[in-house]
Amino acid sequence: MIKPKTLTIIIPFFNESGSILIFVEQLKPILLNLQKNVKCRLLFVNNGSTDGSLDIVKKLIQTKFFSLIPIGILTLSRNFGYETALIAGLTHASSDYYCFCDSDGEDPVEIIPRFLESIKKGYAISIGIRKGRFEPNSTKIFRRIAYYFLSKVSDDPFLRNAGNFSMFNQVVRLAILSENKHFPFIRATFSRCGFPIHEIVHDRNKRIAGQSKFRNLNLLKFALAGFLTTTTWPLRFVAYMSIFSIAAIIVLQSVVSQHVNLEAFLFFEFFLFSSIFSIYIARIYKNVINKPLFYVNWLESESRNGYRWKSSGLDG
Repeated sequence: MIKPKTLTIIIPFFNESGSILIFVEQLKPILLNLQKNVKCRLLFVNNGSTDGSLDIVKKLIQTKFFSLIPIGILTLSRNFGYETALIAGLTHASSDYYCFCDSDGEDPVEIIPRFLESIKKGYAISIGIRKGRFEPNSTKIFRRIAYYFLSKVSDDPFLRNAGNFSMFNQVVRLAILSENKHFPFIRATFSRCGFPIHEIVHDRNKRIAGQSKFRNLNLLKFALAGFLTTTTWPLRFVAYMSIFSIAAIIVLQSVVSQHVNLEAFLFFEFFLFSSIFSIYIARIYKNVINKPLFYVNWLESESRNGYRWKSSGLDG
């Protein structure tokens, strides 16, 4: 008899007390559909919630519906960031397939069975490509510009308009964990690893409740972190600008006979170059000291209905 494949749906949450109940209700019929083809497991990752979200999830998993589905709740010691929460879940999950799905309701859960169909056809990754989403026009414009710029300067192929809403196999899991130990940017790994990808275009849903954690400054910080993770373009820019500036000075002083305030120009150039170098050196330093990416608060973590943890030593 062929052993059925297993699927772990990793669901991170941070202060989602207003949305998580509704999200789970939306997920229930999807789970019933999936159970016909694969054995489902749920892993909720509590990313340092302070609003009672954890208590809501603990009550949910004790309901009759979830009496036969293996469920785990992994609580991090504090908020380590969205991408790190996904890495934490992936570190401790053990199955044949894995799915990332947000708990705020923006990811359309009805897409998950289509993900599974793609994986069974031989794709290593099935990922959602965002066609439209409910957010201010200014944010949409910023995202469009950021994704376009990243796709142009990235050292490796980069999927535009893709988030982390996806499903993938065990090989991709190992690829994600191997290169996201300190500055995780998972959507870049999906395209960089080179495994077959199936893209599913969809509209994002309106958030069930509350506000997005990626607003204004947080969104800018996330974009900059992704930029630094995916490209060495600023370092190449330094080299190109040095060559160009030397040539320009020679032309202005020798050919055009135009006096150049060399001291002011060199000061500006030194300030710019040292800033860029400092940023990359800081990231190298963090990689070298090799601190754990996250810590798990096992006193607030639990598993039910046969859920078994898997660890690769990344939780300290």
